[in-house]
Amino acid sequence: MRFPQTTLILMIIVGFLGGTSVFAAPAATSGWIETDQSRIRLISEYDGVKGHKSLRIGLQVQLRPGWKIYWRSPGDAGIPPQFDWSGSVNFKQNTLHWPLPEQFDSFGLSTWGYHDEVVYPIEVTLADPDKPLDLKLRLFFGICEQVCIPYEHELVLRLDNMSGEVTPEASLIEDFVKRVPPQIGADGVEITLATAKLLDDQHFSVTARSAASFTKPDIIVEGEEGAYFSVISRTISDDGKSVIFNISADLPGKTDRLKGQNIVVTVIDENTAAEGPLAVEE
Repeated sequence: MRFPQTTLILMIIVGFLGGTSVFAAPAATSGWIETDQSRIRLISEYDGVKGHKSLRIGLQVQLRPGWKIYWRSPGDAGIPPQFDWSGSVNFKQNTLHWPLPEQFDSFGLSTWGYHDEVVYPIEVTLADPDKPLDLKLRLFFGICEQVCIPYEHELVLRLDNMSGEVTPEASLIEDFVKRVPPQIGADGVEITLATAKLLDDQHFSVTARSAASFTKPDIIVEGEEGAYFSVISRTISDDGKSVIFNISADLPGKTDRLKGQNIVVTVIDENTAAEGPLAVEE
């Protein structure tokens, strides 16, 4: 398997079909934007910002059977969603969370993404909690089946400062928040530790430890733009609570060195997952 940081579009791109559409809504959801393959909208956990300095919203995507949308690192092909919030009013900052993806294998390519439905949870902090929040999202993304289709849409969601009640969509956002991998070693997280060790100029290992026994461990490795990583082997310890992944690296520059590389690993097992930053050290 290969896990590039850059987006490699190895399937056929069949034209820029998305166009730009604007939907405004005074309620706690934007209007649906519909295509032949999907529909998409913004949702909010509250119907307004009254009493809230921050709140969670979500980008909800529903897909027709066979189609998929991508994780932040799509793998060997695909277009990850790209979020542009410029033009939003009373918008201080945001944190985008990525639910644990599913692996897809097709035509010899391995990708990471979602099918059927996904909500990308987004934490938004207001500049002034006493004023309304006007969100404008310009979203660029791709969805794929046998081909990849790029889209660009503009979604608008306005939340006033007269109300701040929980919405029916709050539970849906929470469902996908629970699917976001926690930090390795955080309180209550089964995967307690991960370290990366240099083996040679092109190879390193990642050792992960867990409070429970591993059954079918896997790992996603992300690095700097243009870096590729392939899992060569995995070895589970006798007690089942440690796994060593041997990984090959293909770095983008001829002068790049594996030693000291900063990477992000997502360790996955059947019933658990966790992620965190590592440095490849001797």
